[in-house]
Amino acid sequence: MRKAISMIELVLAIVVIAISVMSVPMMLQEGAKSDAFSMMQESILAARTKIGNILSYQWDDNSRDGNNSEGRLRALDVYAGAPALDRNGTYYIERRIGHIYGDLRRKMMAAPTYPSSNVDANITDLNDFDGKTSTLAATGSGTATDTYDYLDTEMNLTSHVYYISDLVTGTDYNDTNISFVFDPSTKQAVTNNVNSTNIKMIEVKLTSRNYQPFLFRTFSCNLGEVDLLEKEIN
Repeated sequence: MRKAISMIELVLAIVVIAISVMSVPMMLQEGAKSDAFSMMQESILAARTKIGNILSYQWDDNSRDGNNSEGRLRALDVYAGAPALDRNGTYYIERRIGHIYGDLRRKMMAAPTYPSSNVDANITDLNDFDGKTSTLAATGSGTATDTYDYLDTEMNLTSHVYYISDLVTGTDYNDTNISFVFDPSTKQAVTNNVNSTNIKMIEVKLTSRNYQPFLFRTFSCNLGEVDLLEKEIN
């Protein structure tokens, strides 16, 4: 009787061990999926952070009003933009068509001023991010400015900047209702200001051998900025 019970216990133990061993590959697979998902989420956050950093820069080097003691950003004239967004050539010439007249409102330069074609090593505007690549590496293996704690040690971010069409289809910006679609296929090189429109498209491509590349896009418009109402100090 004891031998029979021992045999049953042995069989049950073998079955339990077999089930446990069979589950190990699944556990390893799920662990690998979890690591891959973590790296993917990490890369998306890195790309979004990069885009936020790029958008913190001025639209163009020529956007800064040198004649203004406080250096306000102004809307620029463009060569290939929608005519309805051009400078008002009849009156209030520092205003674009549709701008509200007022001292603290958005406005253009006193004289026609067009975007720059420069892409400089010293980053001061959106153009300067065109063609720039950053390698995000594990601590100690990256450059002095691109060293972070990342699980993925082979993550690369490459940014490009383009002009895209600001034209609307079948209507005009002066109409009450307009239909507009951001169309990346209309992109033109930002290194030639003859292509200049009122919209710049920023692309950030993230690559790694651990997963498929991601492409992120965002857009920035030629708006200038409003002046701030400040308290006078007597």
